[in-house]
Amino acid sequence: MEQNVENTEFLKRITAVVPDKKQIEFQNLEYYNFIHFGLNTFTKNEWGSGNVSPHAFELTDIDTDEWAKQLSSTGSTGVILTAKHHDGFCLFQSKYTDYSIAASKYRQGRGDLVKQLSDSCRKYGLKFGIYLSPWDRHEKTYGTEAYNDFFANQLTELCSNYGEIFCFWFDGACGEGENGKKQIYDWNRYFEIIHRLQPDAIISNCGPDVRWIGNEDGKARASEFSVVPSKLQDNLKIASVSQKTEGATVMKKAIGFMDKTLGEREQLLNEELCWYPAEMDISVTRIGWFWRPLYENLHTRSIKNLENCYYNSVGSNATLLVNIPPNTKGELPSKFIKRLVKTRKKIEKRFENKISVDSIDYNGNVVKLNFEPQTIRTVVFSEDITKSQRIESFAIKACGKTVYEGTTVGFKKICILSRPIKKCSEIEIEINRCRLEPHIRKIEVFG
Repeated sequence: MEQNVENTEFLKRITAVVPDKKQIEFQNLEYYNFIHFGLNTFTKNEWGSGNVSPHAFELTDIDTDEWAKQLSSTGSTGVILTAKHHDGFCLFQSKYTDYSIAASKYRQGRGDLVKQLSDSCRKYGLKFGIYLSPWDRHEKTYGTEAYNDFFANQLTELCSNYGEIFCFWFDGACGEGENGKKQIYDWNRYFEIIHRLQPDAIISNCGPDVRWIGNEDGKARASEFSVVPSKLQDNLKIASVSQKTEGATVMKKAIGFMDKTLGEREQLLNEELCWYPAEMDISVTRIGWFWRPLYENLHTRSIKNLENCYYNSVGSNATLLVNIPPNTKGELPSKFIKRLVKTRKKIEKRFENKISVDSIDYNGNVVKLNFEPQTIRTVVFSEDITKSQRIESFAIKACGKTVYEGTTVGFKKICILSRPIKKCSEIEIEINRCRLEPHIRKIEVFG
């Protein structure tokens, strides 16, 4: 039988694609942080050359407990540290290079910022993750097969010496080495090391578990699907685009990570499929990933912008990764922390008046909720993603009128009504298009 987008066998095939346990746990983290820190912080470069002296790392100590405490106060669930950026300078003690924090005056050469922060995260109940740049502008073997051994050795150190890692975050940056050659990364080898030594870790961005949402501006597509063509996993591995404007343009044109139709039925016909949920990565400074005085003073995101980024990611079937860069004092700027704390409080205020629902009636593709008459402002509901992502279009009705229309739901959908509905005692959620029958896990109403 020829398949089309309404064909039952086709719909059975796409709803058979479900997340694994670690993907579900990762999506439930919702919001977590990046920390970009290293020599670039002191030289004021986004991409270091690999030739800067380790002594440019001027600090002798940092209070990472304070980092973890501050990030926890913003509502964060985890931290991902740049253990090595493109310049090759390592914030950990590595046996395979002398270009590391061990060659600086930090703790008299005995410091290890990866260990410090991982310990601090555990102390304050945060997950700890690692960013390790595959591009290394200092390492002489880069551009040869020997570099894959070098990278694998450093990755093994990070997998073995710092306890449980919740995420390894790779970008695809791949510039030329001193020999004029770009490195052919042995991604399968890197992934095997992580799967063997950190089996519960998510591999994000250039990896098989979580994908880039398609931009770093805090913009989400209207419909965010987690079931997408499997070829996106391979394409992302080889694209040297992350954190790079011109690279993002190439990805947009060649791969389709910014396609508005990504994951829709028509795109899934005749494709191998995978569960590949989206992550929205942004910097609190709008531009740049490492700290700059100018960025802090002029380009910090507003509370409203940060709040919208949350609703457009966590509230629209994607996780949210917010970069907070430490300054040259080794401190997280108070301006950043205060703004994120205020954002958390605004979000919490939206959900502080939860309405007690008297009854929920499921009747096919219509769900009715009844409660005492009161004002409603927000509806939050989730699909049971262990049975895939199914809802493609829905409407919320109150007092006989449609008050909200949406498309996808996934692990969480936050529906903010355009105006409060007063003296409301019943709402209906009509699921207008669905991949077979819906499986709703949870519905909540807030006044």
